[in-house]
Amino acid sequence: MTGCIIFKIVLILHGFSYDKVMNKIFQLCFCLLLMLYPSVLAANDYPKRELRGVWVATVWGIDWPSKTGTSPSVISQQKEELRSLLDRCRKLNLTTVYFQVRSMGDVMYESAIEPWSGFVSGRRGVSPGWDPLEFMVKECHARGLECYAWVNPFRWSSGTDYDTAHDRKWKKQGWLLKWGKYTVFNPGLEEVRNHIVEVCREIVTGYDIDGLVFDDYFYPNRIPENKDAADHNLYIREAPWMSFGDWRRANIHKTVADVSAMIRDTRPDVRFGISPAGVAGKHDTSAAKWGAEHCGVKAADWQFREIYSDPLGWLYQGTVDFISPQLYWATGHATAPFGPLAKWWSNTANLYGTHFYSSVTLERIDQGSRSENIRDLGRQILTNREVSIDGNLGFVIYSAKFLPAVERMLAEGPFAYPSITPQLFPARETPPAPDGLKLKGGILSWKPVALGERGIVRYTVYEVPRNVSLSDAMAENGDGLSGDFLLGVTYDTEFMLPANGRNRYAVCTLDGYSTESAPVWIE
Repeated sequence: MTGCIIFKIVLILHGFSYDKVMNKIFQLCFCLLLMLYPSVLAANDYPKRELRGVWVATVWGIDWPSKTGTSPSVISQQKEELRSLLDRCRKLNLTTVYFQVRSMGDVMYESAIEPWSGFVSGRRGVSPGWDPLEFMVKECHARGLECYAWVNPFRWSSGTDYDTAHDRKWKKQGWLLKWGKYTVFNPGLEEVRNHIVEVCREIVTGYDIDGLVFDDYFYPNRIPENKDAADHNLYIREAPWMSFGDWRRANIHKTVADVSAMIRDTRPDVRFGISPAGVAGKHDTSAAKWGAEHCGVKAADWQFREIYSDPLGWLYQGTVDFISPQLYWATGHATAPFGPLAKWWSNTANLYGTHFYSSVTLERIDQGSRSENIRDLGRQILTNREVSIDGNLGFVIYSAKFLPAVERMLAEGPFAYPSITPQLFPARETPPAPDGLKLKGGILSWKPVALGERGIVRYTVYEVPRNVSLSDAMAENGDGLSGDFLLGVTYDTEFMLPANGRNRYAVCTLDGYSTESAPVWIE
């Protein structure tokens, strides 16, 4: 015990953070131990820029809430569950939360055009008595986390016949398209596409979200391309010179482009992306059309013909800021191996100047060996880093309920240190640095920076030992201060420092594009 105290005093006197040094020592031992086992975590490093996200599914209460209702006790429980989840995200050094706010044409926020979700209140169309999205944004930002609104743009039902006033109106207007058990808002109707834009506009203009993300529900699976399809007459009337399939894919492209244009017109620093199925752009689907190298894995590009999703079109047209394909297979899967898929997506996104953030699932965590599945998650994180050719790293875990199972591996391994999200539009003007930096009672504070109307403003905080020169503290790739010294991100204008508080500290402005200002220092 005496030796540990002396060691800690020596570190502090020399300007080092005891916690960081001990964590590094632990990491070294951890990695040496892992060398005895089949794992790639021993090759771990800690990138400064990496989106680390988690999907929070609210449909059917998959991740949240555990109980529906409108009573004060239920509301209190629902809020506490979200706080607990976000505390875990912060502890794991995640950067981003994808919060599902619209799953079946129903919403988790105050809306003038769609009904409240029964997945929070217990009954579709009934207010839960509070605004989950407003709460989630506030609580995310209080922890330095980005909040993305996750929207299912087309799905209306997977079998249930909803009957609120909104639903009756949509039926009467002929907006719904059914095949099998699935019913969607018909993408072929211009008024439907406009409605989806307005849904997204409500979210983007009404809430201080950092991003908007669509998932992989488009047309009903395997809806036929003949007269049996309910949209056949619409197709003949609208575009008989095109194939049925191309017309449907064009409708999806139009929707994506219209939502993208709305965001760029209203809040351009809000990021917009889509999470499609994991295999796309095969030689027999769309690679040649969009000038891309085809995806060489054995698995089929089923989304192209079965739900009319063509991600390469969005990338080529520049209507998304990021693509987050669902690579929901084990690393060594026979027909859809993670490594080749991640590399192809990374290369393809880079070809079009778009970011690639792989989405992975933990749903198979208890299928077979749990410890091996946890190690496989570690492999995929590191593989994702290795295949990046532009440094725009991103990794999103589905879903939040599985985080406790992998918490220790993430916190002691690949996510042991904080990161900031990749930068969009590198040529964008650098934001002004904060002013009035003060240090009192272990708390750094500064004056707020304004970046235009509704511009997203955050701050990065760094700790640099006194025996490290300011030039040596800079990142080798020219990206400001090295991520080795990053303490965290905050939306506030103050930050509580580690206990010793004896090093140099710097604060930078971080805008919605993740462009970082020059640092402001305090000794």
